[in-house]
Amino acid sequence: MVRRRSSIAILLAIALTAGVVVLFNHGPQNLIRPHASNKQDDVYSKSALATLPQKSASSANTSHLAAGIAPPTNSWFSGMVLQSIPQVVYPMPASFLARNNGFEIGLPTVVSTATSITGGHVPGIIADIGADNFRLSRYDKLSATLTYRNDTKDLGDLTLSEGSPFVFYIAKQPQVIKLSNIDSASILERNETYLRYTRAGQTYAISTNAGKILAEGQGLKITVPKGGLVTFYVLPGTDDTLKQYAANAIQSVDVTRNLTAKSAITKFNFRTSTGKPTVLATMPYERFEGSTLDTYRSIWGKMPVITGTSFAATVPTVAPANELDVSTFTAAEKQALSTALTADIAATTIDQKDSYFAGKQLARAANLLSLAEQLHQTESVQQLREILNTAFSTRFSADYFYYDTKLRGVAATTAAFGSEDFNDHHFHYGYWLYAGSIMAKYDQSFMGKYKDNLNLLAADIASYKSSADFPLYRNYDPYAGHSWAAGLAPFADGNNQESSSEAIHAWNGIALWGDATRNQALARTGKWLLANEANTAQKAWRIVDTSDAALANYTSPVASLNFSGKRTYTTFFSDEASAKLGIQLIPMDPSMVGFKQDKNTITRSVLSTIKNDNYNVPLGDYVLMYSSLNNPEAALASASMQTSIDDGNSKTYLLAWIYSQQTP
Repeated sequence: MVRRRSSIAILLAIALTAGVVVLFNHGPQNLIRPHASNKQDDVYSKSALATLPQKSASSANTSHLAAGIAPPTNSWFSGMVLQSIPQVVYPMPASFLARNNGFEIGLPTVVSTATSITGGHVPGIIADIGADNFRLSRYDKLSATLTYRNDTKDLGDLTLSEGSPFVFYIAKQPQVIKLSNIDSASILERNETYLRYTRAGQTYAISTNAGKILAEGQGLKITVPKGGLVTFYVLPGTDDTLKQYAANAIQSVDVTRNLTAKSAITKFNFRTSTGKPTVLATMPYERFEGSTLDTYRSIWGKMPVITGTSFAATVPTVAPANELDVSTFTAAEKQALSTALTADIAATTIDQKDSYFAGKQLARAANLLSLAEQLHQTESVQQLREILNTAFSTRFSADYFYYDTKLRGVAATTAAFGSEDFNDHHFHYGYWLYAGSIMAKYDQSFMGKYKDNLNLLAADIASYKSSADFPLYRNYDPYAGHSWAAGLAPFADGNNQESSSEAIHAWNGIALWGDATRNQALARTGKWLLANEANTAQKAWRIVDTSDAALANYTSPVASLNFSGKRTYTTFFSDEASAKLGIQLIPMDPSMVGFKQDKNTITRSVLSTIKNDNYNVPLGDYVLMYSSLNNPEAALASASMQTSIDDGNSKTYLLAWIYSQQTP
């Protein structure tokens, strides 16, 4: 998340799915193929897209993109190719910095303090290939290829991939690669085709299948013939346990999704130049099958290394939900909700101009509508339908959104938190789609009026097809198992995500909207995204595994802001402890009842956040709702004193949430 802040509304206190197996295969994508004609299962309507104004307000620098390559926003390598001066990226376990004349590769040293875990770039391999520029010439969700050039001549292609310790360079012309910062004392092994040495406490290796590694003055050089392969890589220890895989150059990676009633399975299929196995360093919080060859230390913990050409990760599914069931509530509880509902409707306005705060207002009102319908409050239902229909109509009939011709997606005319650069779009549009799914349930006319408009927002963040108009699920990184929030990633620590819960909410909204529109492909995509994001949010944001000695100094209750190369107990918008926890909980939609799996961590995090049972602090209402998963009775007692309510929440929904956690 980038430049976030939260608006806290202060209100007066008042009384109180069966699954089937489905396979999707997404091969290498440059995101430039023309979109097929509209079919029943397409995400969006081209005619609806054509009604939007077309422009670009983005600051993205596209000088590092080859002709026809769509800008890869919200990616692990966005900062490498969408900035005028490339940023370091973290494909894991290595770090990588592209330069116009060459590149740097590092293996970060992990250091932890009470509030941070860092693993920044320290160059271990510094290579000058005599280029004067590079261009991104191909990419998919995991891997990217840079073509290095000199004047108008292509020198060679460099390919790197998430999870791979290897960086592969294939020469298109005979050339010399100069290596710097390697002193003779650091060299562990060297011959004409292989080099292994240490730098800054880490070990690096270089091998070539056709060139020669030679001395040049005080340094080294590699002579490479046309078509020659040079493999640069980082080692988990001093010994080279990876050497036998170094010649199997990665060419592309495709992702296959398998969704069952209980599991979401993500399979990575690596295509190598030889057809032989490569290695994958897996994220510690994901479960892969395979024998461990070695391990890397990372800011996420120890990364097991497994071998093969296909690798599969499995996580449990999460049921999408947009309704709290009030059927078990007592008469007194229903009366308290009805009383709160009247006051909350009176305070309901949907007047924000940007897509984030307006989205929160829409979702707040939609939750009230769901409760009003279940409580059979006819007058309240009519009021809320009118409020919501007017709000959607106003925004979809004006030039509220536009199509960005540079970044290839939909953005709001009134920007918020860098949304013109495609920051946080999944956070924003998740609220809209969630609200739309509730309106579709209770207002028969809604779908006919606004389906096409909301489908465009769904396509922007979660298209299950790559097209000339929209990329494949823009925000989500299947290797990392979570989303990236920064569109252009202008950070030395890589891309980032702050609000893991709003990412969960986005995919809950996608799944619900897919079901509402009977678009099975969109619904399944949402459920796959939801399962993976929820798993990673729990294991890497709300719970921090510090069992690795390098992480042991970290004592903060959550990792509230995670970058590719840094994890911190901070936020972009507040130093309050309640905000650091609350931003991992907002908006506590009904699918988030699964947070109950945090168990004892809930108590620890709440006690580290809330003092003297005072939840009237920034985002404290969400912390109170979180606490109710362990102790609903205590939470209900505190709710009577809760006057600080976030602008995306209401006293009615807060009470209903707590009531729903009680045992009937």
